[in-house]
Amino acid sequence: MVLTDLEGLRSFCAELSSDQPSPGGGTASAAAGAMAASLLAMVCAITRKSKKHEANWSELDRHKESLLRLRDELTALAHEDARAYDLLVEAMRKRKERKDEESEKLVLLALRHATDIPHTTSKRCMEVLETAERVAEIGSKNAYSDAGVAVLLAEAGLRGALMNVVINAETDKDPAYVEGIRAEVGSLERRAAASARSALAKLGIARGA
Repeated sequence: MVLTDLEGLRSFCAELSSDQPSPGGGTASAAAGAMAASLLAMVCAITRKSKKHEANWSELDRHKESLLRLRDELTALAHEDARAYDLLVEAMRKRKERKDEESEKLVLLALRHATDIPHTTSKRCMEVLETAERVAEIGSKNAYSDAGVAVLLAEAGLRGALMNVVINAETDKDPAYVEGIRAEVGSLERRAAASARSALAKLGIARGA
């Protein structure tokens, strides 16, 4: 089967490679997570076709349903990330024009929103990674490479999203908020590394520290 919407992929890559800052890394991170969820859903579907794995059919169906939900959420987040950036730029433009307290508040709200979106992306990518650990155990060996790519994409999506979270949060003027974000980022990074390493090990793919 060939890729049916190659033009859609070309269009997306063309937008990423343009001289416009949006869509950018946050959108690409969410897209990576969406592709990871899609690949794992495929692994579930391929495994589900085999009588050899009949004992796990019900669980595979549940994982596939969850992964398709995550795919759709991450696809939406890819769009929302680009939109959040555009809203932030607009808020900053208005602040420059007005130079009043109200416009300053709007920038803060837009900045928090631009931080929340990739933060949510990272959490959804974490869910994909956690699901990958189990799919790696019960999935067909014929799809191990696909599952492995999914793990790497989900981790890349998570780390890319968290990088955007940190960069956006660092400009916030609330020290408590910034410190809270840093703590959450550190926790998610550690969980992601452990989850990815575990999933790859179950697939028989060695990984360094």
